[in-house]
Amino acid sequence: MHKAGLYIKRKDEIICQLCWNLCKISKGKRGICNTRVNINGELLTLTYGNISAMESRPIEIKPFFHFKPASTSMTFSTYSCNLACPWCQNWHISKMSPKESFKEVEPKEIIELALKHRDLSTCASFNEPTLLFEFLLDLFPQAKSKGLFNTMVSNGYITPKALRILSEAGLDAINIDIKGNENTYKNYCGGKAKFVWRTIKKAVDLELHVEIVNLVITNVNDSMESVLEIIDNHLKYAGERVPIHFTRYFPAHLFSKPPTNIETLVKCIELAKKEGIEFAYAGNIRHRFENTYCPDCSILLIERSAYRVLRNRVKDGKCPKCGKELYGVW
Repeated sequence: MHKAGLYIKRKDEIICQLCWNLCKISKGKRGICNTRVNINGELLTLTYGNISAMESRPIEIKPFFHFKPASTSMTFSTYSCNLACPWCQNWHISKMSPKESFKEVEPKEIIELALKHRDLSTCASFNEPTLLFEFLLDLFPQAKSKGLFNTMVSNGYITPKALRILSEAGLDAINIDIKGNENTYKNYCGGKAKFVWRTIKKAVDLELHVEIVNLVITNVNDSMESVLEIIDNHLKYAGERVPIHFTRYFPAHLFSKPPTNIETLVKCIELAKKEGIEFAYAGNIRHRFENTYCPDCSILLIERSAYRVLRNRVKDGKCPKCGKELYGVW
């Protein structure tokens, strides 16, 4: 076990300040995420170097469509989560407590693998990367020193203070998954949507590269009323330039509702663009809305198929036809 950061002591309890759950943890107990434990009045983490997977993957899978397109990223994860979504695609690690007996992976091992595979970045993903906080604080600066970018794919339930510290350590980009409106969180995931939007606003203020994902789930958050609420909040907290991805749901873990209707995804994207979001994409399907089009002159800028970039016409971060400056790290 390694000493955890971001907590305060109050009488016989520790209050963890890593995520919005703000768990009050008494001696011998763990927080909601099951990865941080109070041992004799000190908070310890069970996830440092406790890596469940490592793999070089296309950056588009995250999805990052505006961050170094066609590059690959050394992607890694630990165990457990701080929310309780019953449709989780990675439930085999997100619903599993950290192993207490394991061979600790050092940050340099991930960096060495990234360089070996000619990746441009590291990516903490698969389960909730917030739970690797202390490990990332060691990894990010080392990766930066080797010329790598650092990214995360997160549910956004990290506190603004923790996000700022990660940014200062070398985080470059974050993809945040907004599950739906407050009812979605209350009825299915735990937590509150308003805290995720605050995290999104903080990420933008920190000048991180940000992209947003909404998994559109049949009979859960697929009403146009719910989608419009997400779009309105996106414009308020992220801004019109930040891309949003509406992703198709498939049955997984404890959820067996039918896959998202493709026509519903198209309506989500068309509504987002109508309301003023410059870049709205479809995920988990092959569709023209996988592609990037100039929001001003509408020409095809980046053509994609199944997370592969087939053609990229972006020049120096601008549209080659009309000169529109495009949001992203190109």
